[in-house]
Amino acid sequence: MITLLSSHYAPQEVTQDDLALASLAWGFTIGFGWLTTWTAMKQTRQIYIRRGLRVFCNAYVWMIWLEILVCLIFSIICWLHLKGIIPPSFAFYFCILTTWALQVQFLLQIIINRCSILLTDKQHAYRLKVGVAILITAVNISVYNIWIPARLQISEKYIWINDWWDRCEKVIYLIVDGALNFYFIRIVQQNLVKHRLAKYKSLVRFNMFIVGFSLSMDVLIISMMSLNNTFVYMQFHPFAYIVKLKIEMSMADLIGKIAKRSTHGRISDSSFRNLEG
Repeated sequence: MITLLSSHYAPQEVTQDDLALASLAWGFTIGFGWLTTWTAMKQTRQIYIRRGLRVFCNAYVWMIWLEILVCLIFSIICWLHLKGIIPPSFAFYFCILTTWALQVQFLLQIIINRCSILLTDKQHAYRLKVGVAILITAVNISVYNIWIPARLQISEKYIWINDWWDRCEKVIYLIVDGALNFYFIRIVQQNLVKHRLAKYKSLVRFNMFIVGFSLSMDVLIISMMSLNNTFVYMQFHPFAYIVKLKIEMSMADLIGKIAKRSTHGRISDSSFRNLEG
């Protein structure tokens, strides 16, 4: 098998402490993953009951299930690599980077989907989706061009650049994630609370709380980058994103419950159906 590793490639040492910490992260991922998958099953069933086979044309459903799938794949191959079962190679690095890139794209688009159901200007919602997708794709392309050569240890220059850029792009995702969530809060405050719909204040308060919790997952990833073995910190990636996905689905449930209680204002049951359809 062609690995494309450099002639002076030096594998990272994996200690017992590394495996213990990675096992802890993987255990949390699997445990929280069951809760997230159960929520996804319930939401998919609700959409199927209401929309029938059109559930397969539903972008929201596709995104939540694909997010779960890529988190699962990421966590498994990362663990197998730490155990020495999957050796380092270009194919391995490309595969794990692709699952990571998809994790980020799907989650941010789910957040934008949440914002778009409250936006009356659908053109603005579309531009927001496309703009974020282009920005994140551009960052992902740069990571492909830097991270993989650094992992293959092509040169010291790539390794040095990757040490800095790896942290920078994580901060970019943190900023984009935070900006989208605070934008959602602003939309809710302007379009709902402003119209004297006091019941939506619970949505604002809840979202402000979970925004902090969701962003703490990004901070967790950045803080774990200080570990000696970088693949141990990468084991925290699927855990952080499966938690963030559960948060997003909880928000969808809350919006749905509020929408069904509403008989006036800008949110209606049809608005929630837009979230799921």
